Amino acid sequence: MTVLGVLSPFLGGWYFGGVLEGIAGAAADAAATVVAVQTLDAGTEQLELTEPPHPPHPLAWDHAAGFVVIVNAASAKYLRELQATGRPVVVVSHEFADVDCPTVFPDNRVGVRAAVEHLIGHGHRRIAFAGFLGALDQLERYDTYQRTLRDHGIEPDPDLVFEAADNQEAGGAGAARAMLAAGLPSTAVVAGTDLNAIGILRVLTGAGCRLPGDQAVIGFDDLSDASFTDPPLTTVRQPLFQVGVTAARVLLAAIDGTGGSPERHEVATELVVRESCGCPPALDEAALRAGAKSQYRERIRLQHSLSNQYDISLDLLRSHEEDPRSLNWLRRTSARAGCLGLWTPGEPQLETAGHFDRSAPAPAPLPPVTVSGFPPAALLATARAEPGTLTFVVPVRVGARDWGLLATVDRVDLKSATGREAINQWAALLTGALDYQAVLHTLREQEEQLRASALHDHLTGLPNRTYFLQLLAEAIGRGPRVAVLFVDLDGFKQINDTYGHAVGDQVLVEVADRLRAELGGRGTAGRFGGDEFLVLLDALDDHHTAEAIARQLLATLCRPHGELVVSASIGVAVASDADPDVLVRAADTAMYRAKSRHTGWFLSAEK
Repeated sequence: MTVLGVLSPFLGGWYFGGVLEGIAGAAADAAATVVAVQTLDAGTEQLELTEPPHPPHPLAWDHAAGFVVIVNAASAKYLRELQATGRPVVVVSHEFADVDCPTVFPDNRVGVRAAVEHLIGHGHRRIAFAGFLGALDQLERYDTYQRTLRDHGIEPDPDLVFEAADNQEAGGAGAARAMLAAGLPSTAVVAGTDLNAIGILRVLTGAGCRLPGDQAVIGFDDLSDASFTDPPLTTVRQPLFQVGVTAARVLLAAIDGTGGSPERHEVATELVVRESCGCPPALDEAALRAGAKSQYRERIRLQHSLSNQYDISLDLLRSHEEDPRSLNWLRRTSARAGCLGLWTPGEPQLETAGHFDRSAPAPAPLPPVTVSGFPPAALLATARAEPGTLTFVVPVRVGARDWGLLATVDRVDLKSATGREAINQWAALLTGALDYQAVLHTLREQEEQLRASALHDHLTGLPNRTYFLQLLAEAIGRGPRVAVLFVDLDGFKQINDTYGHAVGDQVLVEVADRLRAELGGRGTAGRFGGDEFLVLLDALDDHHTAEAIARQLLATLCRPHGELVVSASIGVAVASDADPDVLVRAADTAMYRAKSRHTGWFLSAEK
């Protein structure tokens, strides 16, 4: 099975989604499948890429026989590294000076020439250009605008060029405000994109201009919104689906060796005439009915999409109730399958932390994979079996927080705004949910540390007096027989006075270690304070009596501590039912009797 890789800044919306859909269609015709990788972070707000990102990993390299790169989705260095592996590269709507590869462009010249000539045909001579000149395709449109004017005997006026900050509606609005500030010196304007044109329409209409009487406007792209603006927007139709088809076919030819030398491939554009250029409205009742139906369907789709995304957001915000890594929340989506790969610390591989398959209620876990082997082959097989679907990969990364990669098998989302397609939102929300889980885990660890600190002696790590009495009360409640040993070190003050408290502390730690080791699972040692220790025995039987254990502990404690010898006195108190404080006092009393009699240990007479 041939796999075509795609590198794209985003994986949906009218532009990137349109190209992807064409690639997927051509791949299906060739019995191939597609894995599309988003090269920007999830939830990014960056829409115009002036500098291509450099993907940090060879994603999907093990699967893909070659890559289509949409616009400047990856750096020239990354593309050269790809080519060095023998994988061909085809670039859409961008050229890299130091990467020798085929390119595919919409024919900007034909469409813009038709737009300018159409305005000249309406009698316009002062025709402006408004667009984002930081992109190659916009520069081509601007250059064609100038050439067409000159071809018709009109010298381009630099005062009629209004540069937009971006390709979006806001960029067009900014250009329109500049036009108004200049006194609206043009009678018509060619916009670099439909979104620029829509921004221009909005600002000029808001300023009281009559359109197209005061200003004729032509856009470029033929978005679905273009026919619903006021007035309906004349525009150049950019056949993005066909651009994707062409790119996929050029790549397939390069993969099988039938492609020629790298060259530029162009896809024809055409002018779509509506009313914003000054043409009369077309009274097409069938088109009006179709437009109304389209608006209704879009409204229903938007309502469903908002409701669905709300439910998914709530699922991911409840990460403290259900682990989002399970990917169960994908059941609310249209995805056929999915996989979450989390970075393995210190290793160049991904742990497949979650696996979703709509056809399997409990899909088998997937083994870890290398970065170049992600997404797992099982997802590619699912996509191949579902005509019209692709495998998408988005970084679960927002800013400095990088958890791994989310892969889904789904159809292209053409309707969402660029950068706001569903999978991009899911990955951003998932990043936040995993961050929240990590914070909760840290807080729980800190809480446990504080709890342990409150209940344990900081020097020896043994239960402190408060915790020991709690454990003793629980043991008495379980019954039937419980014993407490009160251990006091003999001559410990002399060690502190002679060798210092640091040495004394070492002795106390060693005593604690010996108590733990000797007791094993037969009891629990605690520190009462100073050089006094407590031992809880709640597993007594005929073979392990309190007296026998006291003798063993005494022998263990009296072994030399390096050059130091420390002896101990142990008091023993046994009871079937007693108050914890009473039992400890009885053991304490017994210890003093053992110390006064120099017997080493003494059994209390209190029961």
